[in-house]
Amino acid sequence: MRAMWAMVRGFLSEKIRNRVYFHSKVEELLDFFPPSVLPVEYGGEVQDISMETWLRKANKEHEANTMKGQPNYY
Repeated sequence: MRAMWAMVRGFLSEKIRNRVYFHSKVEELLDFFPPSVLPVEYGGEVQDISMETWLRKANKEHEANTMKGQPNYY
């Protein structure tokens, strides 16, 4: 990953380069993210990560709030 980053880094703006972090230890994640948004295996508090449940909720919200009143078929 470091070799790939070294090649890609030259094409990115300084603003984007400053936003990318690589963590060598899981504990370092807690310096950047609160435990409430990290899964348990990464030292957080989130027990059940189900993208299916999240996507259903997001799509249901999107059905009611589409742009220009068009139906959402996602």
